[in-house]
Amino acid sequence: MVFKNISQGLAYGAIALGVGFCAFAVMLTLAEMAHAEPAGPAVQEIATATIKPTQTEPVMAELPANIPGNTAPNADPWLGGTWQIGAMGEVSTSIYRDGDDWKPGGLPLIAYDAERLHVGIDGLRVTAWKNDRFSVSAIGSVRMSPFDSGDGPYLAGMEDRDTAFEAGAEFTAKAGAGEIKASHLFDVSDAHDGQEIDVSYSQPTQVQAVTLVWGGGVTWQSEDLTDYMAGVRRNEVRSDRAYYKPDAAFIPHLDLMASYPLYDSLVLIGKTGIQYLPDAYTDSPIVDEDYILSLSFGAVYTF
Repeated sequence: MVFKNISQGLAYGAIALGVGFCAFAVMLTLAEMAHAEPAGPAVQEIATATIKPTQTEPVMAELPANIPGNTAPNADPWLGGTWQIGAMGEVSTSIYRDGDDWKPGGLPLIAYDAERLHVGIDGLRVTAWKNDRFSVSAIGSVRMSPFDSGDGPYLAGMEDRDTAFEAGAEFTAKAGAGEIKASHLFDVSDAHDGQEIDVSYSQPTQVQAVTLVWGGGVTWQSEDLTDYMAGVRRNEVRSDRAYYKPDAAFIPHLDLMASYPLYDSLVLIGKTGIQYLPDAYTDSPIVDEDYILSLSFGAVYTF
């Protein structure tokens, strides 16, 4: 109980810091726009992963690339990279009945990042082909269990879902000042046997020392994946919990990330995002929310 209270306290502290940091970044952006001068050199691009809240998409979030101190120009695309270490605290709304309103979490961040290779706790990316506008990569990630039977009285008797290991491919294309990203992941661990496709757009904006990356998109999840997330199986039925087999789902999402360099190699990162849940989720007897709001805050050191 003491450990749980400490964990929740740290998570709520992270959300308070993250809200303040993101609000500061947005206010700074608005102030800069009000006193804007003619555009200078193009802003530095920062590649970021779509925010993955712990319920509908509990995939470990990818570290930002190209933060200060990252891979130098003309470096070896495979071995000329840098190491990143840090920590990220996250809190997100819980979609499950009778569970905690907010679900805290945290993740140490350790990764090696080069032009064509990213390996870390957050996932794997191997860029097989790229030019000035397009890239094709093989990707891998971990999807954490969406819930445990002990998360609330209504979930008692549900089978605990296994952690899933997923692999697939990703395609990126520059579009004006931003980037279009399309990814396809499928289960390779027999945890849910489902698939997920995400198509999103993101665009960076540089405001003095703060970098904002905003975007959004749509995620499609197969029936096997939505069943893993929100289904009620035959052996989980009880008098107040009916059998439920969801259809495939389209999930729109909006995302925002802000980063601020404290020193040459130490960067503060704040992320927030919202996902809007379709009927495939909201019709489930174990789900009582129609959206997920998440916020995280952390720091990354590059060397």
